[in-house]
Amino acid sequence: LGGGGQVEAAVEPLVRDRVAGRTFAVRAKRGGRHSFTSVDLAVALGRALEPGAAGVDLDDPQVEVAVEVADREGHVVLESLPGPGGLPIDSGGRAVALFSGGFDSPVAAWMAMRRGTALDLLVCDLGGGGQVEAAVEVARELALGWAPGREPRVHVVDLAPVVAALRARVEPRIRQVLLKRAMYRVGTLVARAVGADALVTGESLGQASTQTLRNLAVAEDAAGIPVLRPLVGMDKDEIIARARRIGTHAASERVREVCAIATGRVETAARLGDVLTAEGRLDDSFIRSAVERRREVDLLSWSPGPRPEHVLDEVPEGAVVIDVREPDEGPTVGERRLPLSRVRQWAPTLDPDATYVFVCPAGVRSEMVAEDLRRRGLRAFSLAGGIQAFRAPVA
Repeated sequence: LGGGGQVEAAVEPLVRDRVAGRTFAVRAKRGGRHSFTSVDLAVALGRALEPGAAGVDLDDPQVEVAVEVADREGHVVLESLPGPGGLPIDSGGRAVALFSGGFDSPVAAWMAMRRGTALDLLVCDLGGGGQVEAAVEVARELALGWAPGREPRVHVVDLAPVVAALRARVEPRIRQVLLKRAMYRVGTLVARAVGADALVTGESLGQASTQTLRNLAVAEDAAGIPVLRPLVGMDKDEIIARARRIGTHAASERVREVCAIATGRVETAARLGDVLTAEGRLDDSFIRSAVERRREVDLLSWSPGPRPEHVLDEVPEGAVVIDVREPDEGPTVGERRLPLSRVRQWAPTLDPDATYVFVCPAGVRSEMVAEDLRRRGLRAFSLAGGIQAFRAPVA
């Protein structure tokens, strides 16, 4: 580009229609060696555009014409959109994000990353059902979209034993708080192992039974480091809208809820003394060993594993369908209701020559039951997708 009106002659046709009948201002920037200044460029382009416009208004124009000239190249900004803002990743320290892959945890992780926090993602395996694979898929969408080249490490820790212990030894109303405490303890151990200074969670105040002020305080007592909650003042609609904007919504929509292990009314104001007493009934030695045995997932090379052979898409002919939900969880689906909480009592009564398909809300409890019974030599299966996927055989 040179002087003598060449710049304004090239720019004027591109923006003529945008300023027609409207007030405008030219914002010009210039870098390199030229025979004209930025002011010269702005004045010349303004004169070229003024005949078709409503006038020049440098203070509050209806249209701003942004032009940048660098050496022999010129650029005109025809449209601009606000970016996410924030700080460079790694400029704000390191944290571990509890990551289920649902709508909340990816948005919370994104908001922490936006403030420059480098994250390790912690996925707690609560018992199969494709939960881990679904969470890792969301993690990959988040990482590739917002941290290419700096993909967060994903740590998968097996917490299925604590879920089984909670079902067997803790009254239902406080199981959720104890499960949250276990996750905080796992997160703290992982954070110390990787040199992180805080936990990040997707909790929002009052959104669920474990997210009352009292329950959050009782749960956080188990954490040895600060717990950050970027979503604390957001409601579900706001969170889902943000998930759409950052590109995790579609993947999160395929994630099933698996951490709901209580039955009946859930305590919304747990007392720390009661929780500590119940926690004393559990063998917590597995937590440290589970963290030590954690596996790390490489998001760039990851692909979903094959579905276990005991997970089916439909009920085979002649199979007995058993609902393993608790008695207060709605009408029975299938032939019988045998609650998971009483599996030790009813498992020995099953016919060893029959084929059983177990169902539950999301396919997590039923998969645990099927795995256990197959070890006992029974033909046991779990229905993928849970109760919603069940279709009674046509007579």
